[in-house]
Amino acid sequence: MKPLFLSLLLTALLLSCSTTADKINVVPETVPENPPLSSADVQNVQSSIKRPEDGEQTKEEILRTIIRNMTLEEKIGQLFILQIRYNGDGSPRRKVDEELSRFLQDFKPGGIILFRENIGNNKQVKSLISDLQSLSDIPLFISVDEEGGFVSRLGKVPEVDVTLLPPALSIGDKNNPELAYNTGLVLGRELRALGVNMDMAPVADVNTNPDNPVIGNRAYSSNPITAGKMVVEVIRGFHKYDIASVIKHFPGHGDTSFDTHVGTVVLPFSRDRLDAVEFIPFELGIKAGTDAIMTAHIVMSGISSLPLPATLNPEIITDIIRKEFGFDGLVISDALEMGAIRENYTPEESAVAGIKAGLDILLMPENQISAFKALIDAVQRGEISEKRIEESVYRILRTKYERRILSPEPAGESIEDVQNDPAHLALIQTFLG
Repeated sequence: MKPLFLSLLLTALLLSCSTTADKINVVPETVPENPPLSSADVQNVQSSIKRPEDGEQTKEEILRTIIRNMTLEEKIGQLFILQIRYNGDGSPRRKVDEELSRFLQDFKPGGIILFRENIGNNKQVKSLISDLQSLSDIPLFISVDEEGGFVSRLGKVPEVDVTLLPPALSIGDKNNPELAYNTGLVLGRELRALGVNMDMAPVADVNTNPDNPVIGNRAYSSNPITAGKMVVEVIRGFHKYDIASVIKHFPGHGDTSFDTHVGTVVLPFSRDRLDAVEFIPFELGIKAGTDAIMTAHIVMSGISSLPLPATLNPEIITDIIRKEFGFDGLVISDALEMGAIRENYTPEESAVAGIKAGLDILLMPENQISAFKALIDAVQRGEISEKRIEESVYRILRTKYERRILSPEPAGESIEDVQNDPAHLALIQTFLG
């Protein structure tokens, strides 16, 4: 953790600073501006940070102070979760080199998503994540798609001690919420031990189309109530270990016969149909306190007059997710490099349209630098207000605070220790047996 960020947290707690647009300008006269922090200072700052249960006002003061001291570029950087799959020569990236270091320090993203290319073994993954965090003033979301079954970036690597969960459908078929909760507990503890703090899971789609090429057994059930119950329990398990949950793919990808990774998908479903089927697991997930909702790149012709994928559609994000469902957590796009977006919009267009529609986080734009610069330009020319950017930054920082990402925790247990714990192994057996 860099001294600047710790200084911002300390300032927020002392409530004794005044600011310019970009930096802390005044602190108590006896303390020099942004002094070097000793290890004792760092520990004092960390132990002083109050958690939500200790008082919402204190949290608010911390977050608002951080935002006031961020440049526009730093604020916009928080709106991105980026992929780092490959080195410049096309080889898999499994460590932080000079090129990646410069990139992260220039663009200061809010998060990184890891893929199979980034995964080698326990020690390498832990080291990669630690090095990524050391380069960020504001701690990163370190995310991964770890659903179980086919979509398991870590669990399918033999050298990594993350349990390969059964497919969601095999758990949902048992209609036993305790099993779903156990999967959240197991995976949450293992991910946290490696340094991962956000899982792009659980899937909240309803498996109503047997010909679906992209969801299938990734969903818990063809029954929306059963699917919703499983989603709720996985969220509960994740939160036990402060893993940020991301339910997906709103407004529902379970009844499509085409894959948005490839191209455009249009669903003509009416609102009555969506309320009775697709929306149920998402509404239950919201009530369970999910940290985020991921949008699908599906054009919803039955409920919106706009010929836009849900990811870029304010009638879906702002009107339904925000206003009707009352969700004030994070709304994250599905990967913007997918065919349904890439074939119809430039990286600049999708980034600007997504934020205007109500997204908080842009996941993996096709050209990460171009998307970043497009948002800077949009704010500078008045197309998007800085206040709108700050609304998303606040939600991002609040989630990082509440999931104990924003302030560093003492070194936790190792993944090897987790896998040697008899209680943990017993939990694993409940859904593998």
